[in-house]
Amino acid sequence: MSTTDKEVTSQTEVKLDGHNGGQMVTHERVIEQHRLTPVKKKKRKTSKGLKNLDKAHDNVSRALADLSAAVSDGLKTYRRKQRSSAEKKRDGALRDMAKNSGKAMSDSLKTLSKVPRDLTRTLDTKRNRKQVRAVARFIANPLGR
Repeated sequence: MSTTDKEVTSQTEVKLDGHNGGQMVTHERVIEQHRLTPVKKKKRKTSKGLKNLDKAHDNVSRALADLSAAVSDGLKTYRRKQRSSAEKKRDGALRDMAKNSGKAMSDSLKTLSKVPRDLTRTLDTKRNRKQVRAVARFIANPLGR
């Protein structure tokens, strides 16, 4: 939820300071007030029949974005560690290649761990759950006799 329309007001106080020979001291305070009404989220415009496909597309594209971010994070880490190793010692980038690759892979996997969640969001829909229950009942019915 985000808010809009900040209202900024300032107040200035002027006082005579008796300790410093009657000098005038000014204090200015800036007061920000935020509007408490939330900004309404716009409704997505899709046909009823294509609603599930649209959600699936959204989740798959999010998974692909996370996948590319994971690769990017890993390569950034590797390049940073490689430069650091090269500056510290002779042939440091080559000596520390395995260690730097391991750290880069670790950072990449942290980001990559979001991908399965995004893909399961695509599969875990009300319609799919109903179909799984129907198939389970069909299979269990003849066996239960």
